[in-house]
Amino acid sequence: MTVHAGGVLVGHAHPRLSEGLRHCLKASFDAVYVVGDRASLLDGAMRLQPALMVVDLGLAEGDLAALSAELHRRSPASRLLLLSDYEDAGADAAALSAGVDGVVHRATLAAELFTAVDTVLAGRRYVAAACREPASRGGR
Repeated sequence: MTVHAGGVLVGHAHPRLSEGLRHCLKASFDAVYVVGDRASLLDGAMRLQPALMVVDLGLAEGDLAALSAELHRRSPASRLLLLSDYEDAGADAAALSAGVDGVVHRATLAAELFTAVDTVLAGRRYVAAACREPASRGGR
């Protein structure tokens, strides 16, 4: 497990999952902040300037591109990791196009969280393992 400077802002409406994320991430960051709604997430992004924001897709309220743009406007240096219920390559590609730095599926969260965090904080994009293209395909 890598230790990262700065804080992480977790935005998730479900208190039990938020608490689990806080517990998992506290050893890897200077501080872990948890919010449960979109308005608090936007406010926290501006006030806290976290190194990372881990955000549930539900807080996008149907417009992930707008939420991503607003979070990046309020905290330009922060990386954005999306928690998604969908295990679909098309949905992941759309999320990346909407401006997130990485996507982790709730079904594989425990196995992939730390890899995803390390990857996006290193400046690379992360796509959940279930939706990655195979390394070799005919003609590519």
